Amino acid sequence: MIDKKKVLLMLATAAISCSVAATAFAALGKFNVKADELEYDMQTGQGKGKGHVVIVQDDGKATANYATFNSKTKTGTLIGNVMVYKEDVQITCGEFTMNNEDHMSALGGVIVIKEGKKLEADKVDYYKSTEFAETMGNWARLTDTDGSTLNAGKIDYDMKNGIANAYNGVNIDSPARKLTATADKAIYETKANGYVELIGNAHATQDGNSVTGDKLRLTNSNVAVADGNVKIIYVPEEQPAKATEEKQDLA
Repeated sequence: MIDKKKVLLMLATAAISCSVAATAFAALGKFNVKADELEYDMQTGQGKGKGHVVIVQDDGKATANYATFNSKTKTGTLIGNVMVYKEDVQITCGEFTMNNEDHMSALGGVIVIKEGKKLEADKVDYYKSTEFAETMGNWARLTDTDGSTLNAGKIDYDMKNGIANAYNGVNIDSPARKLTATADKAIYETKANGYVELIGNAHATQDGNSVTGDKLRLTNSNVAVADGNVKIIYVPEEQPAKATEEKQDLA
């Protein structure tokens, strides 16, 4: 005769063992999750992680305080001290949502870094396949490796090709080049031999010299090309005093 109590005890022990294993690690193909506390439904793929959450998916890794996820759809949301590493792109934020394998959304004090260039905003949508970032909200900032900043209401950044489009009150400050500039819109080619094209009410000042126009293009070699209603104010550099001329020959 089967001892029912023994069978129930064995089943309970097995269930507890499975539960303890799940709290540490869940290997879900290419979608792996670690956490201090982990709940996972193997049938639906739905899970929750709490405390030192680490999610690894293909070539990406994300850490957070708390997360909900689905291993089958490869979607999820991470909350609290979020850090995401995706190849050569690093993202920090308060909340990060994996909408699908390609589209991700970062919210709350977002900082996106690639090749030393930093994009900041309240919210950023990022597309992995095209390496395209789009800011949401009322402000955005792109900082170059030399400390130059481009501020605007909105910035779209094609990281693969190094081109950023800025809209709604563009303001540029480059201490390294002693340059400030403003415009309605800007196109910024961020590569070594790139340029900034200011469009609409464009104004730039460098070393006291200023130029305004409907459109301005500023290159990294400090060359400015202006178009439409151009006005230039040039302040010549002060020349050093001439050396004292030789004394006249004695009469």
